[in-house]
Amino acid sequence: MKSSADSSLWRHRDFRLHWAGQASDVLGSSPSSVAIPLVAVVSLHATTWEAAVLAAVHKTSPLLFSLPAGAWCDRVRKRPLMMATSLISAAATASIPPAASYDRLTLMQLWVAAFVVGSCHVVGMAASLSYIPRLLPPHRLLEADAKLASANTLADIGGPALAGALIGLIGAARAVAADAVSYLVTAWCTLRIRSPETAPSPRTARPSLRSEIRAGRGVLLGRRSVVGHFVS
Repeated sequence: MKSSADSSLWRHRDFRLHWAGQASDVLGSSPSSVAIPLVAVVSLHATTWEAAVLAAVHKTSPLLFSLPAGAWCDRVRKRPLMMATSLISAAATASIPPAASYDRLTLMQLWVAAFVVGSCHVVGMAASLSYIPRLLPPHRLLEADAKLASANTLADIGGPALAGALIGLIGAARAVAADAVSYLVTAWCTLRIRSPETAPSPRTARPSLRSEIRAGRGVLLGRRSVVGHFVS
């Protein structure tokens, strides 16, 4: 007979904390994804080119760090990395509202904040995905993926409405503070997880970081060629 802890992952304390942290992360990111470009255009009177740079800076991080982040996260403990990326993102977003209040906010600060938050998101997501197999046994991973996907779905549905209501209520610059709070909640939930995390395997027992990145790039290129073959 299965124990009560095996009947549902909602009964698994550490998974509930992990799920709540990830849900807070993705839901809290909605206000800033709308508010930061709005601050740039309305408050700083950004030109079309400057607004485009802001969007490009945020999208550049996945292109630069996705492959290195995945390989690097396999070599370090995941929980400290997840907490660090959440705290750094909180600091980056929390710097925007006071700077705007004192008329010290610049486009450069928004660009830097967008790049830092985007980079931390890539690394934190890679660490989160790598952490699940260490938190749960193999037969619970499919259920865990489904529940984590539900958090992303809820954020996609409710996030834009929350962002609009929050921006209309307190203004775009202050709405960014909600994202900073969400990152703090994510860090707090991750800190409260009690399950011990095993140390990564020694460096001598694995290929070099460059080799793993090259292998990941080869997999991606292989998938693209397969997709291109079927499309053509």
